[in-house]
Amino acid sequence: MLSINISELIWTIINFFLLYFLLKRFLYGPILRHMDARRERLDKALEAEKAAEERIQETEEQIEREKRARRDEADELIAAEERAAAARSAEALSAARTGAESALADGQSRLEESSARERAALQEETDALAELLAQNILGGSAAE
Repeated sequence: MLSINISELIWTIINFFLLYFLLKRFLYGPILRHMDARRERLDKALEAEKAAEERIQETEEQIEREKRARRDEADELIAAEERAAAARSAEALSAARTGAESALADGQSRLEESSARERAALQEETDALAELLAQNILGGSAAE
């Protein structure tokens, strides 16, 4: 039959709790503390990674905003230069027109002066020819 030895049962229970206490104190406790510390380090590393990703995202957004601002500034500068070039071109065209008009007016006045001189010379020549013709006619009639 089965008999239970009480002293042996008590020693087994004492040994069990002693072993449980020793394992918990010297094995499970340090392992759990080590795992908790590791979990905390991992959590801190994950938080640092998230913060770094947020800073990277903010930096990228700031860079993109600065790119857009620089692009807008460049577009404004280009537009201003185009307007300035158009104004310079219009001024040059106006100056060229003014110069051409003045050259044309100068040419016309010289032409008119030349034409007037030629008319005067032609008139003088016509008068001289008419006088010569009159003398020939009068001189030739007197000779006849």
